[in-house]
Amino acid sequence: MKKSIFKISFLLLFVLFISCDKDFNSLDSDVIGEDHFDLEQYEVENLVAYSKATGPVQANNLPLNALGVYNNTKFGVTKAHFVTQVELGTENPSFGYNPVIDSVYLYVPYFSEIQSTETSGERIYELDSVYGNAETGKFKLSVVENGYFLRDFDPTDNLQSSQKYYSNDKPLIDPFKGTEILNNSSATSQNNEFYFSKKELYIYKTNGAGLYLDSNGAVLSDQNDVSLRVIKERKSPGMWLDLKNSFFQQKIIDATASGNLFNNNSFKNYFRGLLFEVEEINPGQGALAILDFSRAELKILYKASADPTVENPNPVRTRREFSLKMGYNASSTLRNNSINFLEHTNSSDYTSGLAAANEVSGSERLYIKGGNGSVAFIDLFDATELQTLRNNVANNNWLVNDARLTFYVDKSQMLNVSDEPERIYIYDATNNIVLLDYTYDSSTSSNPKNNKVVFGGIIEREVDEPKKGIKYTVRITEHIKSVLKVDSDGEYMDNIKIGISVTESINLVSTAMLKTPFTANGLEIKSIPLASILNPLGTILFGNVITDPLNEDKKLKLNIYFTKPN
Repeated sequence: MKKSIFKISFLLLFVLFISCDKDFNSLDSDVIGEDHFDLEQYEVENLVAYSKATGPVQANNLPLNALGVYNNTKFGVTKAHFVTQVELGTENPSFGYNPVIDSVYLYVPYFSEIQSTETSGERIYELDSVYGNAETGKFKLSVVENGYFLRDFDPTDNLQSSQKYYSNDKPLIDPFKGTEILNNSSATSQNNEFYFSKKELYIYKTNGAGLYLDSNGAVLSDQNDVSLRVIKERKSPGMWLDLKNSFFQQKIIDATASGNLFNNNSFKNYFRGLLFEVEEINPGQGALAILDFSRAELKILYKASADPTVENPNPVRTRREFSLKMGYNASSTLRNNSINFLEHTNSSDYTSGLAAANEVSGSERLYIKGGNGSVAFIDLFDATELQTLRNNVANNNWLVNDARLTFYVDKSQMLNVSDEPERIYIYDATNNIVLLDYTYDSSTSSNPKNNKVVFGGIIEREVDEPKKGIKYTVRITEHIKSVLKVDSDGEYMDNIKIGISVTESINLVSTAMLKTPFTANGLEIKSIPLASILNPLGTILFGNVITDPLNEDKKLKLNIYFTKPN
């Protein structure tokens, strides 16, 4: 048993824990008196930790979706494509007399924060959830019509369950995709050399004919001089694509008499959506962003007039707009089925690292990666150690004061990796539910991604640049208490298997199915945390087996702090 005993008064013990730790501590008992308790730090001896590849993961109707090409020097290359249904903003629309499209655009805002505002009024932004080379990491983006119908229900289950699509299901879509490129702008930044710009977007003041105006409403003599234009609307950085007018003229505007626009059920079968495909331009370059397509603006700007009459045979044509909607949002009325296709090519290091995992004795390194990547598992105690601790709690009045898992980053392996997961997530992998400590922690933050700070899992970084990750710490005090102490019915909670994954949001705790279940030391794993699929990043952590003595202090640790009568 590895332990160190500090004989101190209980009052001093309590003050010590509060002053040295910003988090709460659980004493599990009301204790009166002084100088009658020892504090014991116990390091669990029989941890077994190992990694497992997830294989293809359920990737339909996600709350957020990845798009782009991301090259991770340690894990490999990820290409993220996206397909979505599109619905009418207004069912059975009337476009007026002789409608003709002026322009069609798609705008999807990035996650970003304002850093400052220039004297000119320009707002300077910093992008969030963009990985890779960002503005310099260009890739080819093609938007085409999707011809494959994305089902709501699974016909193999007699339509009794929701349809599941997986990250490797793009071959279902490919035979039915269109050949006409819809993002056909002359600006290559919208297609052949797409990148995620952090520049603020402007919509300029124009007249009904689409000509730029000055502040007095007069048509500018030089339509090409951007400095003369008047800003009508400012938008935060986002994906802006000018789409092909003729396609939407034929597909939407000219289709009113067909009956296909009568309602969205008919429309989704008639126009089956859009497919966003990415291609790598230069090996090792590219970038990938996490996007919320349910916030997209897909607008058709057109000119039309009222029907001619005898009194008014030549009615004035006016500029109008019509909105389409895309994406899926479970908390709103948006129910446009979508799939995030993830093509990941493993690096040799990643492949060999996963192959070295040992479910019996544990592994030297843990590889956890989001998307269709890998998760890790921990078996916390062997039978003998567990029973010894339970006996000490039951018979010797040991009280669980605190329990923490500490994962150290293998900095030598992550040296050339620019993006590290900001947070990892610990969960009950046996029952696919959260741990008690997650439930008990109600702490919040101005940044929702930092909620439940007591539960932890947030990366601790070096102070100096490049501020590489040092470790992740997760508190599992309530879980350990429930395993070591009998409940009101005289029963112990099962010593469940702990799962470890990266997470895009600590607030998202639902799970997603695996296409092919696997076993983890005898336990069948059918699903993983959904938030892991949303995050493309990975990290390499030290496990419970250390072969290099220089890394002994980086070994995976579960420290339990007990107070006990002296």
